[in-house]
Amino acid sequence: MRFALLGYDPQAGPLLDALASAPEHSLDFALGVPDEALGELLAKSPGVRIYESWENLLSSPFDRLIVAGHDATLLDGARQLAADGQSLVLVPHAAQGSAFVYSLSLVHDDNQVPLIPLPTLASTPLVDELCQKIQSGELGEVMLLRLERQLKPAGHLLTRAEVDAALLDDVSLLRRIGGSYDRVTAVHAGGDPQAISQATVTLAGANAAEASWICRPGADSWRLTVSGSEAEARLTFDLGSSSGRLEIQPASGQPVSESTTDRKAIGQAHLAKATREDTSSEDWPEMTRSFETVEATHTSLRRRRTIDLYFETTSERSIFKSQMTAMGCGLLLLTLFGLVAFLLLGAFLDSRTVLQRNAQAGGRIVHEDEFAAGTAILNAGGRQHVDELARKLERKSETVLVMPTEADDPGDLAARRVEAVIQALLERDRPEALQLVSLADVPNPWVQGLLKVLRVAWIAPLVLFLAMQTLLFITRPSAQAESESSDG
Repeated sequence: MRFALLGYDPQAGPLLDALASAPEHSLDFALGVPDEALGELLAKSPGVRIYESWENLLSSPFDRLIVAGHDATLLDGARQLAADGQSLVLVPHAAQGSAFVYSLSLVHDDNQVPLIPLPTLASTPLVDELCQKIQSGELGEVMLLRLERQLKPAGHLLTRAEVDAALLDDVSLLRRIGGSYDRVTAVHAGGDPQAISQATVTLAGANAAEASWICRPGADSWRLTVSGSEAEARLTFDLGSSSGRLEIQPASGQPVSESTTDRKAIGQAHLAKATREDTSSEDWPEMTRSFETVEATHTSLRRRRTIDLYFETTSERSIFKSQMTAMGCGLLLLTLFGLVAFLLLGAFLDSRTVLQRNAQAGGRIVHEDEFAAGTAILNAGGRQHVDELARKLERKSETVLVMPTEADDPGDLAARRVEAVIQALLERDRPEALQLVSLADVPNPWVQGLLKVLRVAWIAPLVLFLAMQTLLFITRPSAQAESESSDG
């Protein structure tokens, strides 16, 4: 089987060693390998061709692509190659991010391209042996897993990126041994994401033994203790030499059984997994859950509590904002439909003519309260209104209406009021008033009252909602509190 290498990670070292020593397999192409590792790679696989761009791989013949880096350009190339139908062997790293893993999952769903995750510690012979002993009942009921790791930091203390990188591979191993975990509790000592003196992560699940993961700065070391009712297993790895040892200490005082593995055996196990034909297992979904677990530790640190990995309820403020958004969209649509309904009802129910509605909109109706009570004499307000009407008629000749009294009209009061308005306009040099001034029809008071109620009803909910938006600003935490929360 012919391989290509995209990027480089020291955790892929045992696989590359096994690939170089296997005559039936070969590493033919590589790119993204740093200079400090390139010489060793060329010494192991002298026939490998070094490319400058992943696009060269599109026209190169090989069977499987080993993705071992986390450079953004290389990850984009891996997605493109997978979409082109290329089989991938992924050496996972936390810096790749769950978004990258999810995007590959979508590609797999579309074209069923084989995706093979290769968590370096979880895919070793000693872990296989430990899982077999647990399944056979040799340890009895597993009650607790405790993984202690010391990591040599680049600086004085650990950074969050270093903690995440160490946690990802260990989570894959803990899930394989302990079961499916769905509750995550993370605590970082130090209070600074760039200066962590100790990282502790506790994993729990309904049908899984509780697991505790502790990481400190120091000389590289790795030790897992599996406590069972019948025996205790101690698994250690020398991460520098990629070798390990498994000890089983029975509770009954029987002799300790011991197994070991070396870099070569680990590399052969990795190569066997990378070249297998059956790629339909649950390995890839399990890898996505490992990435989700690492990201859940960030949420746990930020919220300072245990996180339900797959059933995490959102905060009250998030629920409030979601509800307010849904209410706002609903009210906007309701207001639009209410406006349309109001216009339709107004067109059918309003007893006023178009001429009268236009006069109402233009302020060209002389109302009853603009006359002295029970007379046809204009009061001060009426005379001022007639002055305005005279100026309007000077610009444009439009109908002027006089609103009749709603009570019983004594005699010809309505007609005399029309004559009074005509006379007032004639006095203001508007002779066309004789043809433009007429008596308006009395609108149905019940219909007009109903239309007023509907006019308020369709707009009131939206006004109330906009007023309630002030609660978002009242409940919003201060900038300092948000900063402390995100740093935590």
